[in-house]
Amino acid sequence: MNPAARSLTVDGLDIAYRVRGRDLQVLHKLSLSVAQGEAYGVVGESGCGKSTLALAVMRYLPRNGRILGGRILIGDRDLLALGREQIRRLRATTISMVYQDPAKALNPSIRVGAQIAEIFRLQGLNSAEASERAAGMLERVRIADAGSVFDRYPHQISGGMQQRVAIAMALSINPKLLVLDEPTTGLDATVEAETLDLIAQLRSEFASSILFISHNLAVISQVCDRV
Repeated sequence: MNPAARSLTVDGLDIAYRVRGRDLQVLHKLSLSVAQGEAYGVVGESGCGKSTLALAVMRYLPRNGRILGGRILIGDRDLLALGREQIRRLRATTISMVYQDPAKALNPSIRVGAQIAEIFRLQGLNSAEASERAAGMLERVRIADAGSVFDRYPHQISGGMQQRVAIAMALSINPKLLVLDEPTTGLDATVEAETLDLIAQLRSEFASSILFISHNLAVISQVCDRV
């Protein structure tokens, strides 16, 4: 496949964490590719390196994490060759991530609407336009009482709503690649089903490619084209 026709290419990726003065390798020669518009599933038990892959794709590895070899391409751009400002621009326009625990991903001291509106302000909209777009994103992720949720702090809404807010924030840049790291972990069965249905709807609506990380094969089979 032409690299330009892929949203993500991981080629021979080796990653290690520096622990007590030595490297502990957690990913060995990992290779995969995600086509444009495709949902690709990565499955494995806890501790096998799934989240490490997600963080590497976002260039968010912790300080003791190190890429020893291999390549990560976003489209035809080599992620590992980009400077800090180029990476920031890529995160603002092309790739985004929904984390496993939305309560930790959201800023507890800023109201929900303001957190989403900030993304649109960074895109050049004025405050009124940004707030209007933020309210619209809450409606698009099926939050019924969007006006009320807009003015609440993250701790004032449920875990399921927090995850929908996190998804709204990730989709606010209309990303070409959306990384979902265990997005239904911690949700009860009913809320999990609603969240997966929402992801399927938004996938077609936004035409984003998805890297979906989970330990649950049933969830993967429901969402993904390949695994």
